[in-house]
Amino acid sequence: MKVLVLGGAGAVGEVICADLAATPSISEVVCADRDLNKAKRLIEKLKREKVTPTEIDAGKSKELMGALKGVDVVINSALPRFNLVVMDAALKRGAHYIDNAVYSTVDEKLKFDDAWKDAGLTALLNLGEDPGLSNIYARYGADSMDRVEEIRIRDGETCEGDFPFIATFSPHVFLGGEIFFEPLIFENGEFKHLPPFSGREVYEFPDPIGPVTVYCTDHEEVETLPRIIKKGVKYTDFKLAFSPETVELLQTLNQIGLMSSKPIDVRGAKVSPLDVFISLIPMPSEIAGKVKGYACILADVRGEKAGEKIHHLVYTFMSHEDAYKKLGVTATAYLTGIPASVGAAMLAEGKIKRRGVFPPEVLEPEPFIKEVRKKGIVTHEKRTVMRSLDR
Repeated sequence: MKVLVLGGAGAVGEVICADLAATPSISEVVCADRDLNKAKRLIEKLKREKVTPTEIDAGKSKELMGALKGVDVVINSALPRFNLVVMDAALKRGAHYIDNAVYSTVDEKLKFDDAWKDAGLTALLNLGEDPGLSNIYARYGADSMDRVEEIRIRDGETCEGDFPFIATFSPHVFLGGEIFFEPLIFENGEFKHLPPFSGREVYEFPDPIGPVTVYCTDHEEVETLPRIIKKGVKYTDFKLAFSPETVELLQTLNQIGLMSSKPIDVRGAKVSPLDVFISLIPMPSEIAGKVKGYACILADVRGEKAGEKIHHLVYTFMSHEDAYKKLGVTATAYLTGIPASVGAAMLAEGKIKRRGVFPPEVLEPEPFIKEVRKKGIVTHEKRTVMRSLDR
């Protein structure tokens, strides 16, 4: 099976290409990037004959159509704003599709479900760390219960290094919208938006993470989990780890306009303040091997089984140091890239037979959890009986 990886020379794309190159069921991997030199350097690093570089702008349909000729699966690890263009090209070329995040509403993609089913193709959305593993962990926890009351997704990443500001995943996604969008929660049967950085709490992650301050952040899981896991879910949210100092900094930068992507006139030149800021901070691929800490994703599922109230934690963690030893990347890149490459391999091997457009929690979780474990992503769980569902 031939796989095309868009954004293949980025931090996440590098993980996907490296893992696919080591997967026997994958016959060819095309590392596609806007920067051909970066793609070539990655190929030299991987030293795998079945990986080839190419230069592609993921936003240009004609380039995509040409690159997709003979491709069985395309993975978009480039910016999520290209998803619809890539999906359209993949459908026309008869290729399966995987992405790491949808950025905008999932419904924009789900409306093409019938077309993908009719074509006998799979479009697997949000297959990264979070969303991705988070959805699968939530489904795994929910499957152990008769009734599900609440699903909380917690990203407990910690990252320290000699940098004034660190973004462990695409700063264009992180700073360009995600943290300043109004976060979505699901409560008592309704979706609601909250102000950015709402819901501050100190969440007690299992060792070795410990207590971390987290805030509500707009994320794809909230939009799909209550709709897919139909066991009476009353509450769902997503919270991401930030230090209070980082939140204060980001709010100040946003207030003075430095987080705006709208171009402004600077001495006759049109520039985006956000682009200027991003150009001054290290890219995720540049911090690998220079930071310490952990990436951790956790699904906190509460419900009922056989009349008992159950609290089920399902989670994984990895240190940035371990990820660097494995593939020369951060743990965030590793935990995001491996699920996408595993999804492609499972399609190649016929382990994912479902066709249409769907998020990860539609998949049976145990086979997927088994496959990512082979890649060093170990799933942990803690299941306790509670007296009540108090938050």
